[in-house]
Amino acid sequence: MKTQWLLDISHELRTPISILKGEIEALQDGVRPLEPSALDSLQEEASCLEKIVQDLHLLSKADSDSLAMDMAQIDPIHLLNSVVHSFRPRFDEVGLIVETQFSENHTLIRGDAVRLKQLFLNVFENCLKYSDKPGMVTVRTETGRERLSIEITDTGPGVPGGQLDKIFDRLYRVDSSRNREAGGSGLGLSICKMIATAHDGIIKGFPAPEQGLGIRVELPLYKK
Repeated sequence: MKTQWLLDISHELRTPISILKGEIEALQDGVRPLEPSALDSLQEEASCLEKIVQDLHLLSKADSDSLAMDMAQIDPIHLLNSVVHSFRPRFDEVGLIVETQFSENHTLIRGDAVRLKQLFLNVFENCLKYSDKPGMVTVRTETGRERLSIEITDTGPGVPGGQLDKIFDRLYRVDSSRNREAGGSGLGLSICKMIATAHDGIIKGFPAPEQGLGIRVELPLYKK
């Protein structure tokens, strides 16, 4: 497993490095003029490389139990709503309608606001990259006696039932070519699982209506 993990990492890093090297050589040889569009392309690939390295660093810290969590009493629905609001312009731009159905109960949990925001961001990035457009993303919350349930669903394409548990594995791809073309590192949902587990919560995938994918996050409520 360790050998496969190292091979997968090297494969992920090779793609943006190869693109960067090729574009820099084209600039050096004069094949491509040094203009703003060329610099923008280099910056995009450098950012992709940086994101992969940051994600790998975060997961390695979690593995070594050295990932710090700043736990405090927070309102996760308010946090979720702020992330939805920040994503709306990007969803509108590609033709994804966002519908929210938040429970009205006052909900508090003990958690790290920065890490939970990262979890929500990663799930929405997943919807943004892999949902067919036009489409819809639905965000629902339900407050039980002991746990808060958050469901984020899209309208497809979905994930075959036998692969739903694997989408949280590191570098796992349902469709390698599609994921790589969309720019995913294959680490986002793994980080979501790590964050949910650190909060004594769970995260699962499930088939959503209209052949979509649903992600359910359950977090324990704050107890005085």
